[in-house]
Amino acid sequence: MASICQICNRSFDSEEALSQHAQAKHSSPVKKTNFRKYAIVSLIILIGIFSVASVFSYMKKPGDYDAFAKCLAEKGAVVYGNDFCQYTAKQLNFFGNSKQYLNYVKCSENKELCDRKGIGVTPTWEINNEFYPQVQTFERLSAISGCEF
Repeated sequence: MASICQICNRSFDSEEALSQHAQAKHSSPVKKTNFRKYAIVSLIILIGIFSVASVFSYMKKPGDYDAFAKCLAEKGAVVYGNDFCQYTAKQLNFFGNSKQYLNYVKCSENKELCDRKGIGVTPTWEINNEFYPQVQTFERLSAISGCEF
């Protein structure tokens, strides 16, 4: 007596052969949990979280020149510059996280003010109504302003 598979209409000589065929060809495979994938994804997520936390904590830590930058601001020192100017970027980067305390005027956004002040080179510092064009060292800024760095 021939046994016929109800799914693919194949015929078999015995019920045992039909049963083996059904298990091999028509049973859904048991999905194995791939722990390696989960471990890799988890590791990537942890690295991402650690990276974001590190950057955030670095940005929140006080700058090394906070007191110097605050003193310059209190004395009315202004640095005129443009974000796209490599020399302005260099000057501001000297201050690191402390640059947030400087009085910084972007000439690209304040063209009339910079024209009225005669700013032709960026960066230009204005300290005690005197103008000092180009990148200035901390020593020079200290001597001009009276602020200690």
